Amino acid sequence: MRVPREGRRWPGAARAAAAVALPCLVGVALGYNLSAPIAALGAFAVVYGEGRAYRVRWRAVSFAGGVMTVAAFLGAIVGDAVYVAASSGGSALWPLVLVLAMSAFVAVAAFLADALRIGPPGAFLPLLAVEIASALPAVGIPVSHVVAWTAVGAVTAVAVAMSGCALRPRAPERGAVSCALAAVDALDRDRTSAARRHGAVKAVHTAWLCLHDAGIATGDHPLTKDLAAAQHRCVSLLYGRQAAPDSVVGIGVHGSHAPRPTIRFRLGRAMHLRGRSTLIVVRLLVACPTAGVVAMGLGIARPDWAVITAAMILHQGPDRILGTYRAVHRFAGTVLGLMVLAALTPIGPTGVAFVLVLAASMAGLQSYLVRNYGLAMVFITTLALLLSDLGVPHDLTGVMRDRLLETVIGVVTAVIVLWTVLPRSYRRIFEDADNWVAATIDRIEIAPAGSEARELCRGLAFDLHSATTAALVAAHTDPEWTASRWARHHTLSESGYRTLALSGTDRKDTGTAQ
Repeated sequence: MRVPREGRRWPGAARAAAAVALPCLVGVALGYNLSAPIAALGAFAVVYGEGRAYRVRWRAVSFAGGVMTVAAFLGAIVGDAVYVAASSGGSALWPLVLVLAMSAFVAVAAFLADALRIGPPGAFLPLLAVEIASALPAVGIPVSHVVAWTAVGAVTAVAVAMSGCALRPRAPERGAVSCALAAVDALDRDRTSAARRHGAVKAVHTAWLCLHDAGIATGDHPLTKDLAAAQHRCVSLLYGRQAAPDSVVGIGVHGSHAPRPTIRFRLGRAMHLRGRSTLIVVRLLVACPTAGVVAMGLGIARPDWAVITAAMILHQGPDRILGTYRAVHRFAGTVLGLMVLAALTPIGPTGVAFVLVLAASMAGLQSYLVRNYGLAMVFITTLALLLSDLGVPHDLTGVMRDRLLETVIGVVTAVIVLWTVLPRSYRRIFEDADNWVAATIDRIEIAPAGSEARELCRGLAFDLHSATTAALVAAHTDPEWTASRWARHHTLSESGYRTLALSGTDRKDTGTAQ
């Protein structure tokens, strides 16, 4: 599993570790050895602040912390009901309640994450919080304690996320621009590489969003000038020859520095049955319950790991090729994570040592979640299983057997769903995305100058980026079909970016909607 280089990762890893370690160590020092590690669930929120300007980071992490707390409450309340029913000899179907609750939660969370373009880790960590919290009542933790400690971790995550603001207030923006410059340099060294073309445009786009968040995307700020120069250089490298389907992302670079449209606009674009976000929800609602029911049918008492395995493969998008790669990484990473758990079990870390293991796992998760999903899964598996039992498992053989079997169930179910449920939906998504671009261009042409035209231009930039993403998925999945639609897509893209240039959107900072 190759790990791509992606700038300095240690500051984010250090923040992730600190967000876990600080509240947990304080809790252990106060005598809450068993329950204090639950604060790690709230600490997950710190990940959602990485790469964001400090001006908006506190809001992003605060919102994520609230979501983690709600997720922990949901998981604990459902897990408590299932545990009480099982303890009193209730129906063997009670675990199905947890399966359905997790399936519904991840469907909603994944829809919102995709519709709002939140990006990695998306719905993953909230669902992980639900899964872990659902196991805690079985080890004697009341629901109120789960929620309280998660909230403590969430508050700590906000403080840790903002810890560098006073000393290096422009560090996120400098980091984003540096990554963009490095990606364009890499493209210059190998202009034939599709991966480098895609990487350069993604880095430039991400950097512009970061500068907009910071309020410096226009004007004479040195970072703005550096990024504008990088963008112009990227365009010249990409358009030195005729664009082809495998360089589709390159088309998106012209409009990459338009600010985000409003939340209402983004949700409106996602609220249609043929859309990408809806496809993700449909596949999740097929795969997750199926994986859970199959696990229950095989006699596994807690089928939640099968559900989360299927969800994590499908929630990031509809690309069948990338989804299959994620499935392989999920399986391999889980196997290695179980081996790490087996190595830790004889040691049996407790108290401070246990907290340090959790912090190290969180640092590893943060370091590799975007760069290499397989390696991230090693840390995720270790972290999830240690937190679920608040220590090493008492029955290591049983835990390893069940988790491995559930991983196989989840992976197989997800791959089957990925390739058989609405298998040609990428065609509709691609065509609809281009139609949105065409319709928005027409509206801009007849709109009066002023705020309405500016909002339409923000929407057009969003639609162009959506069309770029849809074209990439289509080209990746079905190059021959995509080539037959390429001329129209290319013409619309050029027309759209020409419209943005003529409108002057590139010279106006109309604000960033969060």
